[in-house]
Amino acid sequence: MRLALALTVLVLASCGRNSRSADSEYKVARQLLQSEHLEPALAKANDGLRHAARDPDPRTAWRFRLLIAEVLLAKRQPSRALEVLNNDPPDRLEWAEYRGKTFVLRGFAAYLQEHYSDAQAWIERAAKEARRSGSPSLSSEVQLRRGLLLVSQSRLDDAEALFGEVIRDAAQRHDTGMEALATGNLGYTLLHASMYDEAIIWFERARALHKQLGANESAARDDGNMGSCYFRLGDFEGARRLFENAEATFGKAGNLLEQQAWLGNLANVSMMTHDFSTAASGYRQAVAIARQVPSDLWVSNWLVDLALAEIELGDFDKAETANDEASRLERRIAGARSPIYSLDHSGRIAAARKRFGDAEELYRRALREPANDPTIILDTHSDLANLYRETGRDRQAQAEFEIAVASITRLSSALLKEEYKFSYLDSLIRFYREYVDFLMARGDARRALEVAESSRSQVLAHRSGQAEAVKPQTAAGYEQLARRSDAVFLEYWLGDQHSYLWVITAKGIRHYELPPAGAIRTLVEIYRAVIMAQRDPLAVATETGRKLYDTLLAPARQDLCQGCRITIIPDGDLNALNFESLPAAGEDGKYLVEQLTMAIAPSLDYLLAGASTHPVGHGMGLLVIGDPAPALAEYPKLEYAAREIESITSAMRGSQAKVLQGADARPASYSEAQPGRYGLIHFSAHATANPRSPLDSAVILSGPPERCRLFARDVMSVPLTAELVTISACRSAGAKTYAGEGLVGFAWAFLRAGAHNVIAGMWDVNDRSTAQLMARLYEEIQRGAPPADALRSSKLALLHAGGAYAKPFYWAPFQVYTGALK
Repeated sequence: MRLALALTVLVLASCGRNSRSADSEYKVARQLLQSEHLEPALAKANDGLRHAARDPDPRTAWRFRLLIAEVLLAKRQPSRALEVLNNDPPDRLEWAEYRGKTFVLRGFAAYLQEHYSDAQAWIERAAKEARRSGSPSLSSEVQLRRGLLLVSQSRLDDAEALFGEVIRDAAQRHDTGMEALATGNLGYTLLHASMYDEAIIWFERARALHKQLGANESAARDDGNMGSCYFRLGDFEGARRLFENAEATFGKAGNLLEQQAWLGNLANVSMMTHDFSTAASGYRQAVAIARQVPSDLWVSNWLVDLALAEIELGDFDKAETANDEASRLERRIAGARSPIYSLDHSGRIAAARKRFGDAEELYRRALREPANDPTIILDTHSDLANLYRETGRDRQAQAEFEIAVASITRLSSALLKEEYKFSYLDSLIRFYREYVDFLMARGDARRALEVAESSRSQVLAHRSGQAEAVKPQTAAGYEQLARRSDAVFLEYWLGDQHSYLWVITAKGIRHYELPPAGAIRTLVEIYRAVIMAQRDPLAVATETGRKLYDTLLAPARQDLCQGCRITIIPDGDLNALNFESLPAAGEDGKYLVEQLTMAIAPSLDYLLAGASTHPVGHGMGLLVIGDPAPALAEYPKLEYAAREIESITSAMRGSQAKVLQGADARPASYSEAQPGRYGLIHFSAHATANPRSPLDSAVILSGPPERCRLFARDVMSVPLTAELVTISACRSAGAKTYAGEGLVGFAWAFLRAGAHNVIAGMWDVNDRSTAQLMARLYEEIQRGAPPADALRSSKLALLHAGGAYAKPFYWAPFQVYTGALK
């Protein structure tokens, strides 16, 4: 499944002075180019070049030659553009700007042909002419082209800085065309840096600027690239809407090359949402249009994806037809996908037809083929393992699963190309689910637990951009952790067919099979809906609450004593459930929070790693950041944030405290405050979290809209020693929905930076109840209570005081996430 991206096309500024008629003709041609009426622009520029032959100033003809080359480059015809630019302007000062523009265009033509060293040489020659001529517009063009080369070299930070310079310069010169191009290319750079939320901001601005210019195709390209951002953020409906906009615009314009690309992206959305029939139809349309372009490369790409969609639909004849044609094309097209794809698909077709010997040979041949995409390698190992499993060869199946685990462990997320990250993570989750089911079916529950933990660690590492996951641990190590921490660990694993619970105590490990994920999801959604409606679930959802308790906790009841310390490693939809809000065991009218002290952990492997890597906190100094000036309309001022900050600082009176409030609560203020010096850090602000792209999770602070977010990636780069970070904000813990991912979002970012514990909210409670809860929390911490005990005491105070705040809506959103048990 290949996601198409589109680079913004450069439209160069005009230069020179000629006769009034030539100027008028040139302006008309350039306006046609800026509004992307390329054929009329080319015709008008050619007319101008013919008329310029009578002009005594030779620079007039050069202006039109340069314009013709620009149009041809906009049409993605670099060879024809180079034919137009087949000689150099004179090497004299008055020609310096013309020479520079000629070299810029040659550099862009080389870039489009992927001759990057040639492009670099031409851009450097253009830079010399820009300095010689003193032309601000030419200097901007040079910087823009340098930025594109930096992106091709994966020097994304440098490219981002260059595009920012061009945007500021173009805005000052009121050059809307250049500003639009640089803005779109900045979005493109951020997309490739996996900074999707930030990229969306710049694509939206680029689209508005392109609309202002009447450049509808560039605006559609911005839509498509925004759709790619939403796709990677897991917002498939948002992606679908934007891809549809792009496809419709290019279809109306007759731009078949881009139309088929966005049609294919639409089909990718359908594949991700398991609407395989719609996906197959979309891929067939993309193939048909790619034939008209014509582009055998795109035909081959979409045929591979069509074959996969037909396999999922069970139509193996159609799958074979598409796959065989793709295979034939692959053998004769430079740049086509590796044969591993068509070979793996052939293997799946053979296996479905019970030709197991043929399938095994095809899978083995596929694994001998080179491939840059780790997704298809992992899928082929998994397909081969499942073939062995289906044919009763369990030892070979386990060996194949273990080979894949070893390859996963060796692969650093930093080595993954952007185009492969999304599909690889989904394959990773699917692979681990299959392996856990295989091990549990064989009765090897301890190894299944180790594999489940490996899954959490690997997926967390890839989602958060870590160089590598933590070292895999053993079941014996988990038992030792339970003994050292005097805690009971409940690890959940939810699957479509089978779900599991492992209970790890000082005495050993027990396991239980649970209902499928769908049945648990229904119960969680009902119970959560009652809580979010600010109702008492013990009164109106008694049966649902009891079913959840019986399903999730009753199997471990013998290990859950009054006052026990429980650490939960949730999975899937269980991340949206606060277990403390469930009914207590054996006591009507009471919540589980009244019996147990609970914390959430990302994984057991991380807890074991945290025991040795988390440094001891420095004192009890308090850093408070919050009550920001609203920067985005969707995040209004928090009514009780100021009161919350006042109550916290009052509770911690006598402790060293630094408060950053209002306009001072900026993203940059966080690192400037040297947060590593503080034992306690508190945020009182809105926050967002994304499970598919944790590094895009952010606290929303003061500042301009494009610079008001303190991103998770920035948090992770600043080492902490804090005993506790509290994020009293909306949805700060993250909306976690995918199996094996464990803890994501902002809570995870702070744990990864070195915080021992994080308190984060699962939903927004913009009420004075939060101020009361936080004040009590810090009073308890001031008395020396551990974070989990302090939070529980605060919740019990609200609960036992009665009134509206006794409902779980007000106290249940906050949970303790721990990264290092003592």
